[in-house]
This record gives sequence, C-alpha cells and structure tokens, in this order.
Amino acid sequence: MGSDKPLIMVVEDDAEMNQLQRELLAIHGMDSVPAYSGTEALAVDADRKPDAILLDVMLPELDGFETCIRLREKQQRSVPVIMLTAMDSDECRQRGFAAGADAYFIKPFDPDDVIKSLHVLLAKNQ
Repeated sequence: MGSDKPLIMVVEDDAEMNQLQRELLAIHGMDSVPAYSGTEALAVDADRKPDAILLDVMLPELDGFETCIRLREKQQRSVPVIMLTAMDSDECRQRGFAAGADAYFIKPFDPDDVIKSLHVLLAKNQ
C-alpha cells in the first residue's frame, strides 16, 4: 500500500453520492475505493483489505444488511462498518447493528458526524 492514510471502501450504488463521499474522505486525508453493489463490495474487500467501510443499505444484488453479514463472516480482521442509509426506522437500525455495523447514520447525514465516528472507530481498531 505504501501510504499511511487509511483506506476506506465506499459502498454506494449512486455514482454521484459515491463520488461525494470519496471526496469527503479525501478532504479528511483518507484514501478510498468505490464499490457499487454488495457483490462488488465483497470482492473489493477481499482484494484491497480496507481499513473501514461506508455501507449503503439499498444496494443492487445484496442489500447492505446481507453484505455486512457476509463481510463479517469472511473477514479475518475486525473492520469498522458504518451504515449510511435513507432507511430511518428502529427496525432497520436494529437490523444494521445485528448484521455487524458499528455505526448507523440516516441520509442526509452530517458529514462531520460521520468523519468523527470514522476516526473513533479507526483509532479503536489500531
């Protein structure tokens, strides 16, 4: 990898939103890699081994809940997963945490809150 910057995988099927999230990470000194579906996220995780994951729930192929469960089953390491979703119900939030998410933010989210949460989770994981 050659960089001390954390690598964050952004799993978001909306290309514009994916790019915006990646630009936010760059502003805060983080590298990123995109994935546009749950299936692609599993492949990118295996290949690139990101330090954390920003994960949408409504995705093609596998939804974010199933993607998170499969990531947790496959990973030999504990990678922070932050769910970013429009699904704003207690049931969805509970499903997210039950699937293995470390944090759950509702769109539109406050970028500062997500970055703070990401920093805390990354620091805890070192």
